[in-house]
Amino acid sequence: MLKIFKNEIIKMVSSKKFYLLCALLIFSIILMGTVVGPRINANNFMIATLDGMVMKPIVPIFMVLVIVEVLTEDYSLGTMKFSLMTTIKKSDFIIGKLLFIDLYALIFMAISFIFSYIVGTIIFGLVGKDEAIKNLVYNIKCYGVLILPLLSFCAMISLIALLINNSGAMIGLGIGIVVILSMLVFVQEDVIYFIPGGGMYAASYINKSGPHSIFLFAIIAIIYIIAFSLISSVVIKKKDIVL
Repeated sequence: MLKIFKNEIIKMVSSKKFYLLCALLIFSIILMGTVVGPRINANNFMIATLDGMVMKPIVPIFMVLVIVEVLTEDYSLGTMKFSLMTTIKKSDFIIGKLLFIDLYALIFMAISFIFSYIVGTIIFGLVGKDEAIKNLVYNIKCYGVLILPLLSFCAMISLIALLINNSGAMIGLGIGIVVILSMLVFVQEDVIYFIPGGGMYAASYINKSGPHSIFLFAIIAIIYIIAFSLISSVVIKKKDIVL
């Protein structure tokens, strides 16, 4: 498991795609900073960015691209065979892959947090100390609430990627799922609590009264993560090696 995880990290840092995706994410944050509306200010820029371009739809779509490369392409191109033909258990293999995918998502979220703060500070300036601490705690809370739902979305897409061997089809399907999730949340807000990845769009729900606690996002996300991971382990055990 750890060997697979380390190998994926080595591949990530040596890949141009990783740096390109990070650069595009940073650029999108800067772009949003240049087109801020009248309601955006120093207090809400980070959350407006998170609830805007970052999660609708940049990070979810980027994660689809990452998962397709890590799972679908790795299998369809035959490179997965070298790992599956070793003494590494297939269950450990998929766990290592899923942990790496989660790490990728966390990196994107960390970049979003850091650069949203930097861009917001440059554009709007610093606020008072007490206000700055209050905003920081609130922003950390918002990002924390969204992380587990994002990982549940990644677990769902990873499972689908194991079932579909065509990269183009998987990218199209993954992006389609992102669009459908966004539409479902827009049409019926209550579904945000119960669908895989629904909590990715929950930034505007933090500190607001609603029919359910925000902790429900984490509980539902953990259930989905465990379920999709277990099913993925079963799928990979039955998967033939591409030679």
